[in-house]
Amino acid sequence: MAEPIAAHSDGSNADDDSYDDEGSYTTSIASSITEYKYEHGRRYHAYQEGRYVLPNDEEEQNRMNLQYHAQRLTYGDKPFFAPVEKDMKRVLDVGTGTGIWVEDVYGIDLSPIQPRWSAPNVKYQVDDVEQPWTFPNSYFDFVHARIMLGSLRDWPLFFTQSFKHLRPGGYVECQEISVEARTDDNSLPENSALTAWCKNQVEAMAKIGMELTVTGDKIKKQMLDAGFVDVVVKEFKIPIGQWAKDSKMREIGAFQLVAMLEGIGGLTMALWTRFLGWKKEDVEDELVKVRREMQSKSVHSYWPTYAVYGRKPVEQDAGS
Repeated sequence: MAEPIAAHSDGSNADDDSYDDEGSYTTSIASSITEYKYEHGRRYHAYQEGRYVLPNDEEEQNRMNLQYHAQRLTYGDKPFFAPVEKDMKRVLDVGTGTGIWVEDVYGIDLSPIQPRWSAPNVKYQVDDVEQPWTFPNSYFDFVHARIMLGSLRDWPLFFTQSFKHLRPGGYVECQEISVEARTDDNSLPENSALTAWCKNQVEAMAKIGMELTVTGDKIKKQMLDAGFVDVVVKEFKIPIGQWAKDSKMREIGAFQLVAMLEGIGGLTMALWTRFLGWKKEDVEDELVKVRREMQSKSVHSYWPTYAVYGRKPVEQDAGS
């Protein structure tokens, strides 16, 4: 269980003004993939159009990088927790996004937004992870996925395919943020705009068969059902804003707040207009309220986040 985050008693701190504030491609990037779709002034992926409902433009990429930084700081600057071997040869990063952390990795994503030039031991592939994987069986040492809620419809299939394509003794790890704003001190307002935003996000995603909330125990059960052993769950909290007493948590909160303030439009617009029947102008009006609440230091909100990893057994496990 993640520990409560202590807040400044007076709701202030010394950093108040912070609130004001060619790589190797394994698939030839065909024109059908890079002919992006545009809606409400935002750019969306073309490959498997509609499969992923968030933008892939530079504004969204900036949000993703800020979010990654907040999450990595939360994890003690660790890109992963699984006790993988230092000399692992093959790593698959599922939903690699901008590829910001990739080293010695095979990155896969629906959008070709990764850097065109990268290390020779890094390969990017535009593909849909919910289709049958084209890699050999028992091929990878490590399968890594981060923030795939809202991207995967069939989590048991993902873990089954991970198990199939991992070598015996290899690890899978998922790092997920559950979209349910919480506080430890009941400081969310009675008619919280942030809480309403979360509920609408969850409702819209449910209409296309995807979840936005999860627990570490649920991920653990899915891993165990797929055949993984030695499954470990780690729980954390990512503060939204600089309300925390601890300086490290304030730094994390600053990155998380900027990610949300700058990126919430992209997270919201397509979902609410396509699936909830909202008009663009009404979405924008509602997001003003959400942004205002996130910036209030009397609201000590955070996202629950989980890192869960498990190991594919080797033959001797059965006899031990």
